[in-house]
Amino acid sequence: TERGWGKTGPPTSQTLLLPLLTHWEEKGGRDATPALSPPLPHPQTLLASVYWQYAQILVLANRHITEVSGSYLDVWPSGALDPWGGVTFRFASYYGDHMVLQKKPAGAVVWGYGESGANVTLSLSKDSKVIMKKMAQVEEHSETWKVVLAPMDHGGPYSVMAEQHSREEPKNLTLRDIYFGDVWLCSGQSNMEMTVSQILNASKELSEASLYPYIRVFTAALIQSEVELQDLAKIDLEWSIPTAENLGHGNFSYFSAVCWLFGRHLYEMLQYPIGLVESSWGGTCIEAWSSRRALHECGLKGDARRFLLPTLLSGPDMPSVLWNAMIHPLLNMSLTGVIWYQGETNAFINTDLYNCTFPALLTDWRKAFHAGSDGQTQPLFPFGFVQ
Repeated sequence: TERGWGKTGPPTSQTLLLPLLTHWEEKGGRDATPALSPPLPHPQTLLASVYWQYAQILVLANRHITEVSGSYLDVWPSGALDPWGGVTFRFASYYGDHMVLQKKPAGAVVWGYGESGANVTLSLSKDSKVIMKKMAQVEEHSETWKVVLAPMDHGGPYSVMAEQHSREEPKNLTLRDIYFGDVWLCSGQSNMEMTVSQILNASKELSEASLYPYIRVFTAALIQSEVELQDLAKIDLEWSIPTAENLGHGNFSYFSAVCWLFGRHLYEMLQYPIGLVESSWGGTCIEAWSSRRALHECGLKGDARRFLLPTLLSGPDMPSVLWNAMIHPLLNMSLTGVIWYQGETNAFINTDLYNCTFPALLTDWRKAFHAGSDGQTQPLFPFGFVQ
């Protein structure tokens, strides 16, 4: 809790330990530590050993907490191994109580982790009555399962229950207070990250937050990665009903003022639930939010930093590190569209290429979200931007 992991769990072993092992190798690895007895193992063996000990600590801690409080804490990282029961059965990190799932004409995608080869039944219920059931099998290579719900009208509340059928006793997970509506992703740099508490009429906006219980908000944490992550490693704000506290948590934290005002306007016009997903980072260049393939379209390969003035940048500037950690994990989500507020940082880096890198990002995100959602997110979804 002190580290902000909450119910989503800590960073995965990949994001937490591999950088340490890489650093160890760069410093010489076993050759640099000849006096150690027994000698240090190969990095991958070391990773498995450390992660195994970490997993045992979590299991023992949960056993103690369960005995004391009767509650089980879900503190496992993405796809984590439970030493006594295989991969932890759970929803992906950005599914939770109070969330909004995409309404028709799209089918909402729901996915998670489970025991390889096990069958998963997903049930959608309203007023204790099951109105839809879908089946999926946990894939062996990724140890994930995915279900596409039949298109639903806007409204709620619903409950979503996932049940894993395996050789052991069935395991159940339930999401509550779920609504169907339009889901929007809000991304970019500081103008998107700026929170409701920082705008001119902040006190009025915050005092009226409780008037919009059918707008739901979610914020991804600031994480970067050199490889594409399957799931979010950390979450700052889990799906929530808006309050003065979570809309005005602090400067450049959560919740995004532009995202909130956009969503509030949509709700006032449409009068049905709106889900807002914020994934933004101040002082960032477009190259950090672009996939490698999008950068290649513009002739940027390897280190994409050209004409960089580092003293003017405050966020990550390495190519693709935010695409990898803060966008790629969201691709399975069915959504209506994206709003984007970025560009200032590219006044200092690759300025002459922005007329290529921005359209390339837009095109690539559309293709990737369409493919990741099994075709449920429209291939030409709305992409609103401020430049």
